[in-house]
Amino acid sequence: MLSKYWFFTDEYTQDPYPFLAHARRERPVSLVETPNGVRAWLVTRYDDVRAVLADERASRDITRLYAALAAQVGQELTPAPEISHHLANSDPPRHTPLRRAISFAFTTRRVERLRPRIAATVEQILDAVEDEGGADLVPTLAEPLPIITVAQLMGVPDADWPRFLRWSDVVQHTDPTDPNGLLDKNTRELSEYMAALIAARRATPADDLLSALVHAEEDKRLTDAEVLSTTFALMVGGNDTTRNLLSGSVAALLAHPGHAARLAAEPELAPQAVEELVRYLSPVNSALQRVTTAELPVGGTTIPAGELVILSLASANRDEEQFPQCPHALDFDRPRTQHVSWGHGVHRCLGSHLAKAQTEIALTALFRRFPDIRLAVPPEKLRYAPGISVRPLVSLPVTV
Repeated sequence: MLSKYWFFTDEYTQDPYPFLAHARRERPVSLVETPNGVRAWLVTRYDDVRAVLADERASRDITRLYAALAAQVGQELTPAPEISHHLANSDPPRHTPLRRAISFAFTTRRVERLRPRIAATVEQILDAVEDEGGADLVPTLAEPLPIITVAQLMGVPDADWPRFLRWSDVVQHTDPTDPNGLLDKNTRELSEYMAALIAARRATPADDLLSALVHAEEDKRLTDAEVLSTTFALMVGGNDTTRNLLSGSVAALLAHPGHAARLAAEPELAPQAVEELVRYLSPVNSALQRVTTAELPVGGTTIPAGELVILSLASANRDEEQFPQCPHALDFDRPRTQHVSWGHGVHRCLGSHLAKAQTEIALTALFRRFPDIRLAVPPEKLRYAPGISVRPLVSLPVTV
């Protein structure tokens, strides 16, 4: 028997997969509750998760989400304008022009041109690791690399990444009911910085994503509020996902030294290996919460209108029905099957190729340079931080 709080316990955070396997078997659509009384419907089977991701009755509209949350906690909650206008927090038809604009500016070609700079950043980081004989790879590699990369993509000076790391952490991980004002303060600081950078790119364009957005053709052009909100989506959402993928991948490969040795010997295997790591790890543990706009039948259960819905990507990616060949194993030769780590439908992640490029480059360089790399602590000492959408590694100390 699972308590109604099981999804928010430390036992779940540290090892979610036994809990999720039980839920898939016994209660594939179940009501869970936070310790402070917020309830949500948790969906765990692959087919159900994929169906709800594409169902227009499961809304990503941020105003609906805040209204549903406010009704449960009994206080007024209003989303900041900086997070109200980007495509991850909106539904069609409003979502459609936003996605078209980002698709135009966030091209694979633009990401490929960043590869040499990503590689140079990785080598610089690994030089410092080598000089010290080891490091905690969360603050030295997994956290700074995505922020520096997104900063480079948008045209932000590299020297500003420490501020972006602080802003990203607070904006991403602070609850909307935050009584200390941290969310408002950091949102305002990031907003003022990005507004100034947008104004500078409008006056003097450069070869970066921000300039492409500001100076797009008229039919693809966003309003200033939409450009600002889009930068928030990139700086906050992209960093968390890639940080978890990088740190989780290194930890997984240290636990599978044969896989690490193979990746070092066969760098051409990197795209295939990273795609399997994405499935195996689910760097976004659960999709951004949805709100039902009407009754929603899912897996034999009908979820009422106005309810919060959590879609467990980690559970779907280990579903035995979808991945019959040992879903809990890390298998670089696994036949290609569709995982849902990048989402599905209109909200499928546009930044997936950037996250994969960074991970491919970082992993191949790390295990090529340090074939004797090992954990500096027993594996059972590694800890994960709690969260609904993500469960990041707290630290990853290694010796080389």
